[in-house]
Amino acid sequence: MKAETLPSDQVFAHSVFLGYLSKGKLDAAMNYLRQFPQQSPLYSRYASLFEEESYLSYDVNAELNEILLVYQKYYRDAFYLRLSPEEAARKLGGRLADVLGAEPELPLERLEEQAADAFRRQSLHVLTGRTSGWFGPYIWRDEALREYAVELPEGRQNYTVKFLDGFVMKSWLDYISFGASGTGGWSNGDGLIHCVKSSYDLDSENFRVSLLKHEAQHAADLERYPGISSEDLEYRAKLVELIYSRERPLLERFLLQADASLAGNGHALAAGRIVRGFEARLGRRLDGPLSPEEVRSVSLELFQASGKELAERYG
Repeated sequence: MKAETLPSDQVFAHSVFLGYLSKGKLDAAMNYLRQFPQQSPLYSRYASLFEEESYLSYDVNAELNEILLVYQKYYRDAFYLRLSPEEAARKLGGRLADVLGAEPELPLERLEEQAADAFRRQSLHVLTGRTSGWFGPYIWRDEALREYAVELPEGRQNYTVKFLDGFVMKSWLDYISFGASGTGGWSNGDGLIHCVKSSYDLDSENFRVSLLKHEAQHAADLERYPGISSEDLEYRAKLVELIYSRERPLLERFLLQADASLAGNGHALAAGRIVRGFEARLGRRLDGPLSPEEVRSVSLELFQASGKELAERYG
């Protein structure tokens, strides 16, 4: 990989590094990392895993480790070798079929379900499918339920949170960031908010806003607008975060996430849409800080406008 030369006074910014990873741009993240001598231990970890293919071993039996090795090779194909999403998925399916002894012409969704069944037979919980356009399973051991009352812009409602713990694998972003970033929760249409317990201090704004309110908005929109796109879901949930956040510079974080070129990444597309919406409302580029009041006001305007758009689009 060819690295661009940075100014000698350039300071390593962890947020920039994670911004590359959140978009699946592992090559850019590694190029950025290698510019900073103090980051050489971390760069060496990446070189060992992705250049030398020194894959990880997990605390599961040999059969399940073989399945997880297939996903590790997929992560290398998708993020380090930068194969097309279609080619990386094709190779993932072929390797899964080999490991499972399944028919190679089976759809990838069927092969993933067979892989998930192998984990479930060992009393593990599994979620397969795509996250922001790429495959990678969530596999965990323990679950617990708790009720929360959540206030959203369109009303207050009770939600059940399923806390997930004892993870074996947490999909692709956790893997390529060595646990520094990743999905903290999700809503999948079953009415529950699923929370990766280790990702949150349950007394923090991060939990109250970026998990509870974000995922509660997903749950509400999934119920109200069947067929809603990933981009629309993330756009509204991120706006809710901006409306209620008081302690963190989330708008700056979304600026780093924005990327209109990532067609399957709802987070990147939604973040870009938020940036464009802010710039249209303000009549200027987002090249300077905004007051918390401005952020909340513009976010609420954009959220209300999106509700009208969704009502027309989804009925």
